[in-house]
Amino acid sequence: MTSGSGDLTVAQYLSSNGIQVTPVGRDAAAALGVVAHTPAGWEAAPAEQFPGATAVLVETSLVENGFAPNAVLLVGKLSTAVDSGPLLDCSFTDARLMPGWSEASTSVEDLGPWPARFLAGSFTAEQLELNVTTRYAVLGVDEQYLVQLTVTILAGQAEKLAFDVAAINDGLFDLG
Repeated sequence: MTSGSGDLTVAQYLSSNGIQVTPVGRDAAAALGVVAHTPAGWEAAPAEQFPGATAVLVETSLVENGFAPNAVLLVGKLSTAVDSGPLLDCSFTDARLMPGWSEASTSVEDLGPWPARFLAGSFTAEQLELNVTTRYAVLGVDEQYLVQLTVTILAGQAEKLAFDVAAINDGLFDLG
C-alpha cells in the first residue's frame, strides 16, 4: 500500500513508497509506443550527453543567453505497480515549486488508455523567463512505466515555437 501524495513531489512520492525507477532507453520506449517527435529544426542530442534520459531534443538555431529550447523525455520502469492518480497528482507539485511559477493551464485527461497529467506555465531561472509544458503519464498495468516529457523555451520565443511545442507534446505517444 502506498502513502498519499499530499504536497509531495514525484521524487518524494516514489521515495516515500520505496519505488525504484529504472531508466528506459529510446528503443525500449518506442516499443511501448512512447516517442520523442522531432520537429523540423530540432535535433536529438547524443544519448551519452544525458545519462538517464530517454531522449533530449534541442533547437540549436534559437540559442539566446546560452539557453537552447529543449525537450526532455524520461521513461522509467517502476519497481512495483502504483495507484497512478496520487503519483501523477505530484507532478503539479513539482512545477509549482519552480521559482516564480505562473500557471497557465492544467489537464487531468487520459492519453488513450493511460492516466496522464499536463501542465503549462512559466518560471524564472538564472534571470531567464522560461515557458514550460510537462506531461506525465503512467503506462501499463502489471509492469508500469512513468513517462515525463518536459518542453522548455524562452518566454520570448513562445509565439515562434508554438507549433513546435504542440507537435512535440502531441506526438509523444503512438497509440495506434
